[in-house]
Amino acid sequence: MSKWHSLLEILQFPLKMLFIGTLLLGIGTIVLNPNVTFLWQIDHPVLIQVFELLRYMGASIIYFFPFLVYVHILSHRYESSMLVMIGVLSYLIIHISMVFFLNPSLPSYFYQSIFNITEIDFNQISGTLSSIRMPYQLGIFGYILAFAITHFCYIRSRKYSIFGITSFVDHDAMAGVMTMIVSVLCGVGIAYVWPFVANTMNTFFEIIASDISNPVNLLLYGMFERISAILGLLDIPRQIFWFSEMGGSWLNNVGLKFSGDVAIWTAQRQAGMSTMTSGTFITPYYVINLFIIPAFYLAYYRLCSNIEDKKRYIGFFIIAFLLTILCGNPLPAEIVMLILSPMLYLIYIVIVGLLYAFLQMFHVVVGYNFSELLILADPGSGLDLLEYLRNPYIAYNVYKLLAVGLIIAVIFYFLTRIYFKKYALGLFQMVDKDKICAEIVENLGGLDNIIEAHSTPDKLTIKFVNREMVDYDSLKNKGAYLLLESRNGYLIRIGNISTMVKDYIVRMKKETIQEFPPVQNDTKKSETNE
Repeated sequence: MSKWHSLLEILQFPLKMLFIGTLLLGIGTIVLNPNVTFLWQIDHPVLIQVFELLRYMGASIIYFFPFLVYVHILSHRYESSMLVMIGVLSYLIIHISMVFFLNPSLPSYFYQSIFNITEIDFNQISGTLSSIRMPYQLGIFGYILAFAITHFCYIRSRKYSIFGITSFVDHDAMAGVMTMIVSVLCGVGIAYVWPFVANTMNTFFEIIASDISNPVNLLLYGMFERISAILGLLDIPRQIFWFSEMGGSWLNNVGLKFSGDVAIWTAQRQAGMSTMTSGTFITPYYVINLFIIPAFYLAYYRLCSNIEDKKRYIGFFIIAFLLTILCGNPLPAEIVMLILSPMLYLIYIVIVGLLYAFLQMFHVVVGYNFSELLILADPGSGLDLLEYLRNPYIAYNVYKLLAVGLIIAVIFYFLTRIYFKKYALGLFQMVDKDKICAEIVENLGGLDNIIEAHSTPDKLTIKFVNREMVDYDSLKNKGAYLLLESRNGYLIRIGNISTMVKDYIVRMKKETIQEFPPVQNDTKKSETNE
């Protein structure tokens, strides 16, 4: 698990940029949100342009987050700008070559242009049946494939002999040539393979759409929807259930038809209707953003045992709290949760799925007023609820939603604390945690070598008597991937078992003190009696 947990250290910069993008999108959304005109209203065209710019900047950063991760991992892995360029080239060639051989008859939500480079006009190519083609929407799978190709070709190119008739081609150029050839072959292969994946997903969506009032169907949708956010495929379920007939349909008084959960809610709100027939696919977002994610942040903060760490993190957590409550975007927290604690992330996914089912069973629906580009969508804002509380027809549902959210927040807060304190040993590891902790302490030089221990959910801070007694090679085998000297001692990145190790050290030191009580007072008493 050490390599997996080390991703959190490697992805520091992309995660910070994702957080900044979420912040920019949130600020723009807060100011221009049509539901808060009773609080403020911006009429000046220059100010509107500024906040629209913030929205598009933030949305673009979120959209390109997987690309930032891809480039950052390439640069971290090879420490060469040449290999980064080859990796980006591989990603583009895969998608461009895919376009020439793919099946253009799948539903439109399975296609997506990359940087507007891969959107090809086939009217200018003879013998074609389709005018405009875009590659399949692969999400993070396209980046994983491009990275694998780049890595394979880089390793193979090192074995290439620079002597002979092609001696003018160096190793990096050979890596580029090999990458282009393999990328074209993979792009053609994906063009024929991916339709099976798309048809499988479409069958899954059709099962859900067959009865969108069925709690089991909504449970499956809720779990898939949050997983698809991590996979970079979130736009697919959103397009299907927010704006197509799979998410329901409704005719207004003049016979206009609206399709999709969000489209129906928006139309009914604009019509001033008192009875809403949509909102099923949005309601859990309010619980996620206003309660579950803040509960995770609070539990994380409370698990920091060092006052210095709490002071360092307090600013971030205040901003993160306000951001998720006022704006709403759980993706940054979900990525941290997945890397830091995969088991906790699975628990979170199950809870989200159960939320979709539970809220449907009790007919709690609060929708999302939205009719713009999906890239700008930011559902589950607390500001939306302020407007809905002013509406007597929706307020009752909001009160029920807040009650459910409060209960879920308490449950998830304690689940997070219990997980990090007792069960953060990996997804399928059924081992004695005290034994693991004892082995780690032994690698740290034993209890006598530890003056003080503090932890956060992902790192230990230890003050040693003798640094030379630490067996770092053994610590690496236990999952440690970084050791740094800090002002408060030595910082050891050892993943999600950090809290358990710290608690074990504190407990064993207390037991040692109780085992050998001081005898100085008894000696003084005996001397006095004499």
